[in-house]
Amino acid sequence: MAYMNRGKEEVSEYAKLSEDLGFAAVVITMDTVKPVKIGDEVRLSTKDGKPRRGHKSTTKDIEWMKQQVSLPVVVKGIMGADAARAAVNAGADALVVSNHGGRILDFNRAALEALPEVVDAAGGKVPVLLDSGIRNGGDIIKALALGANGVARIFAILAEEMQRVMVMTGAARARDITNAILFRDDWGGARAL
Repeated sequence: MAYMNRGKEEVSEYAKLSEDLGFAAVVITMDTVKPVKIGDEVRLSTKDGKPRRGHKSTTKDIEWMKQQVSLPVVVKGIMGADAARAAVNAGADALVVSNHGGRILDFNRAALEALPEVVDAAGGKVPVLLDSGIRNGGDIIKALALGANGVARIFAILAEEMQRVMVMTGAARARDITNAILFRDDWGGARAL
């Protein structure tokens, strides 16, 4: 995820590294002008001990990123029709409807409320994803009903992650998962995983 307030040189380095490492896309955040200062994220808000300066992202940043990498450029933080149309017109390959889980502005409207407007404005030209406000299966159904793409992929991701953890803990089947995997003593003493 690229936050444009890091400066174009640093963002370009990260984007090119992402491409070299085989990432599928680059995500740029359009609506976070300054880094947030929430708990552990305070350290992310500085560079060399100095606060990062704000940067108001524009469609020029989308166009610039498209010149930096050959990866698809996904634009996050789209919460309205005008922003959706502008991002698509600037070359965005996908949009992410996101209010950052309400952490940036806790009085912003819900992402699910913005979703139909963004889907309509995108006009089927690019996929529209959603990353905020999903707490249960009902929310997934709402997102699908309102036009979000890619929701099914989350099930595959969760299944892959669960399978990986099962392999690492020695559980061949779900019924093999017991509280024994939470504490191991074969590393020279009891230790929580």
